Amino acid sequence: MKVSQRQVVLALLGILIVGTLLALLYQLVVPDTLLTIIGMIVGLPVLIGLLIAYWRGWGQARYATLIVITVLIGLTTDGVFLTDQFNTAAFLPPVLALIVAGPLWVVGSALGLLVMLIIRAGGQGIYAEPVAILLYAMSVGGMLLARMVTNTAQLEAEESADLARQALSRSEAQAHELSQKAQELEAQNAQQRQLFDLVNTLETPAVSLADGVLLAPIVGHLDSRRAGDLTRRLLNDVSTQGAHLVILDIAGVQTVDTAVAQSLLRAIQAVRLLGCEVTVTGISASVAATMTQLGINMAGVRTARTPQEVMGSDLLAAPRPART
Repeated sequence: MKVSQRQVVLALLGILIVGTLLALLYQLVVPDTLLTIIGMIVGLPVLIGLLIAYWRGWGQARYATLIVITVLIGLTTDGVFLTDQFNTAAFLPPVLALIVAGPLWVVGSALGLLVMLIIRAGGQGIYAEPVAILLYAMSVGGMLLARMVTNTAQLEAEESADLARQALSRSEAQAHELSQKAQELEAQNAQQRQLFDLVNTLETPAVSLADGVLLAPIVGHLDSRRAGDLTRRLLNDVSTQGAHLVILDIAGVQTVDTAVAQSLLRAIQAVRLLGCEVTVTGISASVAATMTQLGINMAGVRTARTPQEVMGSDLLAAPRPART
């Protein structure tokens, strides 16, 4: 069960009040010394007042309680407990200091009480004996070491808790940052997909030049993806518009290799399967030289220099070459 420092002090003050009241009742029944009874009568309302003050928020009440207890024990110890027997109540102030205060208060309360008892005994008696002082000092020293160990463990626990909270904060910040980056990346990917769709739509448009004649200009590098898109688009346009001739203009293609040529040939063969002829235009001198050096066979494929030449010639009415 987790207990706060405030709860501990309140409980300790309550115990002191109850203990003082019971001791006072016992002293009234079995009288010991008048000084002890007077000390309890004075101390009881003082402790009650300190309890009320601490309950209302006066934090210094715990130190005041320690001082009051030390002074009361030092002033009310009398009889044999002042000269011949060591009063066990002398251990109460350092024990209280161990609970509600700190190491300095443990030493201060024990030393202050011992000095008061030695002075009241006139520098003689049990409290002036070296052995008694040594045993008392050893007991208080053990309490002090216990308090220091407790403080060290508490500080280490607090540091560990702080480190854990910092690590948790960093983890949450990193997770939040990663989530934001993921959202940004997803938005970028969506934009890129939209751009790709737009480019796919615009990069190879099929323009109707005449009834049943489509012009499909190709610009840039023709890779496998673009070749597949080109073939699908041409097949769809030829089928929907009932075209009988497609002019495939490659003037915008700067370089042609074996892969590009094979892609063009596959697109042409696919369109021909729909009963539509294909004429390739815009073959530059460098592209023609490259295709010749690569041994690319364009046999059976109609060619022309420009789309205008196709439209202005009799190629529109020319018979289709035999298919192999």
